Amino acid sequence: MEIYTLKICFPHDDFESDPPWLRVIEVKEDFKLQQLHKYIQKIIEFDDDHLYEFYIGRNSRNRAQEVSKGTKLNELYPITGYKLYYLFDFGDNWLSEIKKSIKKKTRVESEKYPKIIQQEGENPEQYPDN
Repeated sequence: MEIYTLKICFPHDDFESDPPWLRVIEVKEDFKLQQLHKYIQKIIEFDDDHLYEFYIGRNSRNRAQEVSKGTKLNELYPITGYKLYYLFDFGDNWLSEIKKSIKKKTRVESEKYPKIIQQEGENPEQYPDN
């Protein structure tokens, strides 16, 4: 089974984080987008209390196609010429860009997936005091 390395970042980093927020994770190729949503919520430490969607587009403002939450990553990739976006909370618009590494990795039986392999920046506050 192949392992996908995904780089998750905020393409329009409006909150103050130095360095910018970035997480690189490894997941199994048959990881579903709904599972990816749950994992992102866990690593960013947000309350999972809003709607979300995944879509592909040439850039974050170009929604070529919404992608079903039941889609497995290996059914989605490769998406040549497009990027995968994750939008959480349609009011606050927490938008993440998800890039898949082109390097191929195979599953290591002794490893537990999903897992974070790199992180930069502090998690933003979901509900900052105004």
